[in-house]
Parts: sequence; structure tokens; C-alpha cells
Amino acid sequence: MKMKSKENGLILTLCFIVLSGVMNSILFNVALVDMKGELGVTTSMISWVVILYTLVIAFGSITYSKLASYFQLKTLLIFGVCMFVCGSIIGSITNQYIFVIIARIIQSAGGSAFIALSMIIANQYMTASKRNLALTLISGCLSLGSGIGFLIGGTFTFLWGWHSLFLLMLLVVLTLIGLFVVMPSGYANGKKVTRPFDFIGLFYLLIFVVSFILGVKMNGYLLIITALSVVGLMAHGNRKDLALFVDLSVFGHFAFNRLLVISFVNNAAMVGIVFLFPLLSEQRFHHSAIGSGFILGVISIFAFLISFIAKKSLHVLSSKQLIGYSAIIELIGFLILATVGVRQSIFATLGVFSIYIAFTMMTVAINIEIPQTIEKDKIAMGLGIYNLINFLGMSFGPAISSRILESFSHFSYAFTFFVVILILSIILSLIGSNQLSSKHAKL
Repeated sequence: MKMKSKENGLILTLCFIVLSGVMNSILFNVALVDMKGELGVTTSMISWVVILYTLVIAFGSITYSKLASYFQLKTLLIFGVCMFVCGSIIGSITNQYIFVIIARIIQSAGGSAFIALSMIIANQYMTASKRNLALTLISGCLSLGSGIGFLIGGTFTFLWGWHSLFLLMLLVVLTLIGLFVVMPSGYANGKKVTRPFDFIGLFYLLIFVVSFILGVKMNGYLLIITALSVVGLMAHGNRKDLALFVDLSVFGHFAFNRLLVISFVNNAAMVGIVFLFPLLSEQRFHHSAIGSGFILGVISIFAFLISFIAKKSLHVLSSKQLIGYSAIIELIGFLILATVGVRQSIFATLGVFSIYIAFTMMTVAINIEIPQTIEKDKIAMGLGIYNLINFLGMSFGPAISSRILESFSHFSYAFTFFVVILILSIILSLIGSNQLSSKHAKL
């Protein structure tokens, strides 16, 4: 009984941590205009409040996963929460641009531990039934945080100003109680790594993340550096004397690689719609930011509840089938938006609802399925890479949407782009299923 209550307490703690991290990544998108005016900076300067946060979160997610083999998971997560709170305190009391940037960097340095370590903890310390529940709730919190983050961000900024967003994030300090009381001690994969830390691999990955995100957002030529960093990682991956920062052997399983691509598209589509829908609502339907946030908030609550249905459905469907059905629903959502959704508010809302529901269902299925495609002693590395790919997808979605709008000035083109990549994702899903079916037939 005591063990069960500890597991439940740990699940609630992890969910609150994940929810806070996701909300924080969305909150400030709504406040950028107000921050720009109060801080007296240009649009390009204020955009770094979001860009730097994205860069650090993406790189930090896999870094914490790797450090979990050198430092205890409990220590790292407590450190992450403390860093996040310190950044929030600095942001809440400053009126200078440079200190706002510093606050966001410190926030993201702590927040990048939240999702990656929560997934490792759920997989390592919980029984099968509780593990699936925890992964389901984490998936639901991703949807819920993105929706209510927009609503809360708009409401708090309107009523109390952008400093209140930093103050709101101080609530994360409450999770320290849960971490000290119910979080077990231990290292990722159950043992401490003693081999030297791979600083060269860390450098290559840093170049990869920075060049990819800035390349997609600002200058496509930077993607050449991204390609070169991948070559560097592959060449460096042959070393045997280090605990490699990126162990390329995890990419040896087709099922794992397939899920990475599908998850990248899923996250790109989800965050892309969080970026596009408020713009569409304002420009075409003349909704306020709070009005759009209310719609996203209500939809995200429904999506969170759907996560429980998605978990139950896995007793009837395989995770591969649920991923396939979710991709089709997501595709239908974008088709609605690309055709009638750009002209009528009710259809736009229906399209967004479909996308949110599909995202939640697919994330539940992938979160439960992906640990099964990774060797047990490489779970931390595999989940670190998985979370890195998710964050890259989250940065890719709004960045490519923005570029399409700048080039064509029509929302239909942006929605059509996501239709195309979702079709490719569905094809990849079918190819994966067929290959697995063939293997089973041979056996």
C-alpha cells in the first residue's frame, strides 16, 4: 500500500513538472509584443526570448539524459527544478532586456531536465501498469500544457503584465517536496558510468542543434553546418575509450528510427498549429488572443481526457495501429483547415480539435512503444535522443509555418505543407508495419 502511494505521489510530481515545463515554453509567445514595448527593443531582439529557450531546451534534454549515468536522477531533477526557479525569480524582478534573456536561459537550463528525466524515471522505477499510466499522463500533459499555456499566458499578461508569467512558474518549487519524499535514488540504467565524459561528442551535438534550429528559423545555409556536424558525430562514434555522448548503436533498430520520424512530424504539426491558429483567428475571424487561448485551452482539456481513452484502447489495438489511426485523424484536421477552415471559424476549431486529439493519442502510443524498441541498458540514451527529436520537431513546426506565410501570405499553403508531411508519415508507418508483419510471418 505504501509502495503504491509513493508511486502515485511520484506520478503526480512528474506530471506537474512536465506540465509546468510545457506551459513555460508557450506562455511567453503571447507576451512578446508587451515585452517588446516595455523593454524598448526591436522585434528581432525580443524573438531571442523564445529562440534561446528552444535552443537550450533541445540540447539540454539529451544532455541530462547522458548526465543521468554520471549523477543520480533525483539529484539532476532537483537541480533542474532549482535552476528553473532561479531563472523565474530573476525574470520576475528585472526590467532590463539582458537580464530577461539570462533568466530565460537559466529557466531553460533547468527545464530541459523535466520531460527527458521524467520519462527515464517512469520507465526505470515503476511497475508496468503504473509505468504506462505515468507515460499516458505525461503525454496528456504535453497537450494540456500547450493549450492552457496560451490561455494563461494571454490572461496573465493582460491582467498583471509579463512579469506575472515568471512569478507563476515559481509554483514549480512545490515539486521539490515530492522529489525529496517519493523520488528514489539511483542512476540511469541502474549503474554509474566511470568512463570519461565525451566532451567532443557534446560539442558536435551542440553544433547540430544550434545550426538546425537557427537554419530552419533564420538562414537555410546553416543546415550545411548541421550536415557536417552529423558527419562529425558519425566519425566520432567509432571511439571505444569514451562513454559516447551520442551512442549511434541505438539507431540500429528500424522500429526506433521509424518512431523518431513519426514523432518529429507529430510534434512539428502540433506546435505548428499552436502558432498558426491564433494568427488565423486574429487575421480572418478577428478573435482576440484571449479568445483564441480560450478555444485552445478548452480543446487541450478534452485532449488530456482523451489520453486515458487512448491508454484503454491499447488493450484492443496495438500501438502501431493507434499511431496509424492518429496520423489519419491529424491529416483530416489539416485538410479541414486547408480547405474550409481558413474561411469559417467553426471548421477551423474542428480542425484544431482533430489535431489536438490525434497528437495526444499518438504521443501516448509512442511514449509506451518506444522504450520497447531500445535495448534495456541504453534506455536513457534512446529516450534522450527521442526527446531531442521531439524538441527539434517543436521548433521546426512554427519556423517552417512562419517561412511559408512570409513567402505566400496564405494560411492554406502552411496547412497543406503539414498535409504532405503527414501523408509521408502515414506511408512510413505502413512500411514499418509491413516489415514487422513479414518478420513475424518468417518466424
